[in-house]
Amino acid sequence: MNVQAMIMAGGEGVRLRPMTCYMPKPLVPLLGEPVMGYSLKLLKTHGITDVGATLWYRPKEIRDAFQDGKRYGVQLRYYEETAPLGTAGSVKMAKDHLRGTFVVLSGDGLTDCDLRQALSFHKEKQAIATLVLKRVNVPLPYGVVMTERDGRISRFIEKPAWSRVFSNLVNTGVYLLEPEIFDHIPDEGAPDFGKDVFPALIDQGLPVYGYETAAYWCDVGDQQAYLRAQQALLHGETAFPLSESISDAAIIDPTARVEGRCWIGPGSVIGRGAVIRDCVIGQNCMVGSGAVMENSCLWDRAAVGEKARLSGCVVCDGAVIRMGAELSSGCALGQGAIVGTHARLLPGVKIWPHLKANPGALVKTSVVSGDRTSPQWTARGVCCETSEEACACAGAFARVTGGKQVMVGHGGDPALAAVVCGALAAEGARVLDTGETTAPILQTLIPLLRLDGGIFADQQQLRLLDRQGLPLNSKQAAAVDQQVLRPEGGAAFAGKGDVIRFSGAEDVYLPQVVPQNNLKPLFSPVAVFCDSVFLRRLAARGLKGISARDVRCEPVGDLKLRANETGFVLSETGETLSVFCEGFTCTQAQKTMLTLWLFYQRYGVLFDLPEAPRAAEQIAKLRPADGSELCARQRVLTGDGLAALLFLCEGLKSGPLQTLISQAPETHVMTKELECRPQDKGRILHALCRQTQQPHTLGEGVRIRHEKGYATIVPDGYRSSVRVVSESGDSEFARELCDFYIDQIRRMTGKQ
Repeated sequence: MNVQAMIMAGGEGVRLRPMTCYMPKPLVPLLGEPVMGYSLKLLKTHGITDVGATLWYRPKEIRDAFQDGKRYGVQLRYYEETAPLGTAGSVKMAKDHLRGTFVVLSGDGLTDCDLRQALSFHKEKQAIATLVLKRVNVPLPYGVVMTERDGRISRFIEKPAWSRVFSNLVNTGVYLLEPEIFDHIPDEGAPDFGKDVFPALIDQGLPVYGYETAAYWCDVGDQQAYLRAQQALLHGETAFPLSESISDAAIIDPTARVEGRCWIGPGSVIGRGAVIRDCVIGQNCMVGSGAVMENSCLWDRAAVGEKARLSGCVVCDGAVIRMGAELSSGCALGQGAIVGTHARLLPGVKIWPHLKANPGALVKTSVVSGDRTSPQWTARGVCCETSEEACACAGAFARVTGGKQVMVGHGGDPALAAVVCGALAAEGARVLDTGETTAPILQTLIPLLRLDGGIFADQQQLRLLDRQGLPLNSKQAAAVDQQVLRPEGGAAFAGKGDVIRFSGAEDVYLPQVVPQNNLKPLFSPVAVFCDSVFLRRLAARGLKGISARDVRCEPVGDLKLRANETGFVLSETGETLSVFCEGFTCTQAQKTMLTLWLFYQRYGVLFDLPEAPRAAEQIAKLRPADGSELCARQRVLTGDGLAALLFLCEGLKSGPLQTLISQAPETHVMTKELECRPQDKGRILHALCRQTQQPHTLGEGVRIRHEKGYATIVPDGYRSSVRVVSESGDSEFARELCDFYIDQIRRMTGKQ
């Protein structure tokens, strides 16, 4: 076959650590064979022998392992990056050598895809690029691809959150390309095929197609995938022939039980009464008497002590597990790591190379170095129970965002904020320390002052914000994880940053949220209830700024109103607001609609933000979200309780609360949640997109339009559930619409 190939083998394999701390990802062993070796075997099987490989991380080890490729029947050349060039930029290094159609493979992928059929499809479609696609249940770690009926690709969604999984077709990292592709790869920066090049080709109307394969494919990108790939090879799920499964040179005690499918290398010893089930054991390993191992992998020269127990674990070269120790699912030991006698590792704990778990210890978090553990994320941010964890996360944030100017504030915990400020300064950042504040205030000031991001510290949690003041997306959060878990750490204490006390945060914030030039008095007195002394003081100052005279600000108690008062309950975090008056409580949907109605009355425009109810279209045609000042102001009003309070109080100058509510469009919102399996989340969105005959849009979930209202279906990013939110001016229709889609989802997931 007159086709050439390139293997992208430059990745660090951060998600595979500690396995890849001292080993490049393409050399991670599968049944004793480097994972990249299977790519070379696949190419040789299809007659492709002219192969190049791009290198960056630990290139010498890869060159030494594969040399000129002769052992695999191919001619192998190497292209070494001096700095990361991106997937597309690295392949472009071989531009002068690639003369015709060529195949690109990932050095960390295991597949037995029929390349001949894929090439035939590519030629038939006359494509400039064809991507090999695979259907998967959980597509979050991959690039999701949407295609037309003829296979032409219409959209890419790179590593989506569950709310954006509109297809279960993912990019396998196997591409068939024409040399013309190089005209569309920039010479500068680090262009990525999936993120930059292919979307640009689609925007230009060039033929980019997806070839769906039913063959085996696994991105060996994390520990679970690594173990799945081992099992697939053991159980014959791939077209790669299984070599000798148990070496004649292995020594297995007659009383030991080797169950299921196992692979045991030469020189390994399995002791008396040991139980080995569905395991891979490398060369010269030792498994002590009475030890129990299940679905686990030992690399060469690893040792497991007597009566130790392992389930779903990876133990790297030379690592030692002492007598009676227990390792739960997802645990991993780096090269030379030690687990002491009778120590117990909880699920997911990793021990970095040459570190140890002490005898008898109950180890709950990964031992990355003397003072670093793996981050724990929640819906509100990163949990940091110790100052060391906060320091590591803040430093990782600075490296990921490249933040040179970062704002830090806290909700009453100055000690945690001080640690964060120090870590950022150590990374070379100029830190603006606001002291006590709220997350919404920080989110307003960051884009206003054109900063590179911010961190809000509160109750042992860090909320990490980008330059728009928004929470980090899933890809950025994953990058923070990877930085925290780097064995060599970051550039701590190498920077020349400083910390500046920014005492004017309130002075900058209030003019952004206090309406100006209206000196009319409020129609009614105002009572603000809030348990935060800081927010009560700020609310009083803001209300004074709009000429509100009859105002009282008190802690949340029995919420009794005085004559003619309008009451506001502001949460202690400043993020949510409730509104009520005597005999009437405003629903959250009514409050949001009233805010938008008043916003339109003042500014004459509304923007299509996720927080805007669809019924807002009754007020005005929604404009797409943009970077304008008005769009930012609308976002603030729907996510900042204090800003909404001041804005609504300004509205109360023209009439009482119930009158204003009656003037805004009526809206009713119904919300229901249904539990589901994680793998069903993407399938639900995918099925709804294909089955619905109603107009629909894709954003945070799928939003489906009906004549009398809308329904939005959003998978929860942190729990195994799907949320249905329906909106309508008719409360009964909102309820019926919500129930209709809940029933649809029940049928899809078999919960009838």
